[in-house]
Amino acid sequence: MKISRSLIIGLLIGAVAGGVVTSAIVLNPGADNQTASAGGGAGGPGSGDGSGRGGFAPTVAMVTAEAAAIAKTIDVLGEARALQSVAITAEVTGLVKIVNVAPGKRMKEGDVLLQIENEEQQIALTRIRAQYPIAKDNADRYRQLADENAGSALEAENAFNELKTLEAELRSAEFALEQRTIKAPFDGIAGITTIEPGDYLRAGDVVTTLDNTSSIVIEFSVPQEVAAFVALDQPVTARITSDAAHSYEGVVTAIDSRIDSASRTLRVEATVDNSKGLLLPGAVFAVSTVSEGAPAVSAPGLAVQWDRAGAYVWKRDSEGKAVRASVVILQRTDDMVLVDGDLTPGDVLAADGADRVRAGVPLPALDAPRSMSSGSGASEQ
Repeated sequence: MKISRSLIIGLLIGAVAGGVVTSAIVLNPGADNQTASAGGGAGGPGSGDGSGRGGFAPTVAMVTAEAAAIAKTIDVLGEARALQSVAITAEVTGLVKIVNVAPGKRMKEGDVLLQIENEEQQIALTRIRAQYPIAKDNADRYRQLADENAGSALEAENAFNELKTLEAELRSAEFALEQRTIKAPFDGIAGITTIEPGDYLRAGDVVTTLDNTSSIVIEFSVPQEVAAFVALDQPVTARITSDAAHSYEGVVTAIDSRIDSASRTLRVEATVDNSKGLLLPGAVFAVSTVSEGAPAVSAPGLAVQWDRAGAYVWKRDSEGKAVRASVVILQRTDDMVLVDGDLTPGDVLAADGADRVRAGVPLPALDAPRSMSSGSGASEQ
């Protein structure tokens, strides 16, 4: 009987394969047991896969809801001016006698800035001061004689009128002399002046400027849409537009009484301390202010969950169990949300792990986070 070549080849291949398998079993007799153990442990009890079925329950971090406010940030540009600023002018005409002012010089209230020639006024004042005591003595004497019926009432009245006339002339002479001396009306820094002794001043000529820069007033305008979010004493942060690295703190000190009909903006003034003298009037500032806003409740973003009914959080009731509280998100920050709803400051909420909480599940106390009992995730939401 003739055997085909293909049959012989097949028998040889089968014999070789069987020998390889037999050798593997002999050399590693525990392989079958390891394979069986691996297959039987998948998903079995105590597998520790973290799925919650027979493993460890997830941990819930508890936090406290806090009181907050819906803040409104307003960013605008403003221009600075001195707290007090005036252009000092001459009230009278005359030759300049003394100049006691220089650019950048600090002046105190009452310091003499400039003196105009006043010899004529001093002479007039001296003459009237010499006449005044005589007129006063005459008025007193004639009044006494009239009271004693020893003199004429008309003479007493004339003497009294002369005294009053001299009193008026005395005040006028003193005022005329005072006008020849120009003084600083407040503490401040003098500006540039070109006036020198011997110059002829006319009434109305500008002598110098004086700026009180102990504080700087920044004037800015806010759109009418946010006008209600600006209040007196509201904190303000200002930065020079060319130097954003340095900021200066101040408060709102003045608010206009009406919206400008042309620009539809509200004019506001903020005062910034400048005791170090680093800020100058006329500078442009980037102004930022945050309003206090309406009251709200602050909670971590992880505490807020969603479903078809909307946003909600899990809060811990008096029995220590999870209770659903519906909320409305009013504002978001980096990691916090401001909400309104069935939530009050002081409520204890589930934050990290809140997505695994269900209604009625026991929640840990605020200062002792713990794992929920296994199987709790099967409770109804």
